[in-house]
Amino acid sequence: MRPALLAALALCFLVIAGCGAPPGPTTGTVVIGVTSELRAGVELARMRVVLRAGGELLREDVLPQKSGQLFFPREFFFSDLEDGTAVEIFLEAFGAEDAERPLLARTASTRVIGGRTLLLPVRLERECAVAPGDPTCPAPQTCVAGGCSAPDVDPRRLAPYSASWNADAEPDACKPSGGGAPVVAVGEGQADYFPLEDLDEVQVEAGPQGGFHIFVAIRLKNLRRSGSITVVSGLVPELGYAIEPLKIIFTLDQDEGGFCKLAGLRFRLDGERTIDELLGKVVDVEVTVTDADGDTGTGRRKVTLSQTLL
Repeated sequence: MRPALLAALALCFLVIAGCGAPPGPTTGTVVIGVTSELRAGVELARMRVVLRAGGELLREDVLPQKSGQLFFPREFFFSDLEDGTAVEIFLEAFGAEDAERPLLARTASTRVIGGRTLLLPVRLERECAVAPGDPTCPAPQTCVAGGCSAPDVDPRRLAPYSASWNADAEPDACKPSGGGAPVVAVGEGQADYFPLEDLDEVQVEAGPQGGFHIFVAIRLKNLRRSGSITVVSGLVPELGYAIEPLKIIFTLDQDEGGFCKLAGLRFRLDGERTIDELLGKVVDVEVTVTDADGDTGTGRRKVTLSQTLL
């Protein structure tokens, strides 16, 4: 073969080898989006979360409701993992703080696709809640829509992740699109919301573990149903006494007319002042609710504490 032809072939080989298509992306991300039909703080008291990637434990946490860590919707990220890496989430939801057996268990898994950020939705469903002694799905199956299914999901079936994934899939009844500014009305009630006018009398009650309280309730709109932080504070102007605030995260209940509500906020009154000093006094009660979007609503009501204890 002529030397010139050999040189041309060698040059062609080098061009093909060096100028071919670049290798595809080698890492990707999977976001687990968790929602729940069971309400945090009402039906669920804590949740155990276990995350694994490539068979290795990445995270294991217990999220208690009483510390404000248990709320829905929420996201768990498997970020920048090699293409093809298997990822898995295991959830155990407990109905009481001291419960040993979970009310519901859920497993979901998929694999990373390089160059993509995928959303794997996981829903805790009422149909999958079990009573003590009831059978559960045999491993490795998991409960989905009341039946036992394989936990693995083909990543090719998953949609790209979007920050508004839950808003697109499930409109929030407490914060509809275009609903306007947040509104918070302060009332009373242990099991339901009852409206109050300024200076209405509210009953002071003795707490089961000491202290004295009133039950505050709120009715609100245009704030997220889950994950919103509610802060109750109060001031007794006559005494210049600021009551220690109550800060909680509860899932809201849907109400009529586009409103949602939250009752049974046990607002303790005594602390630096004795209850005898406070009975019959006027309290400026303020409730502020801030949701996961950063939107805030505030309601205020002057209430008169009862002269007697219940």
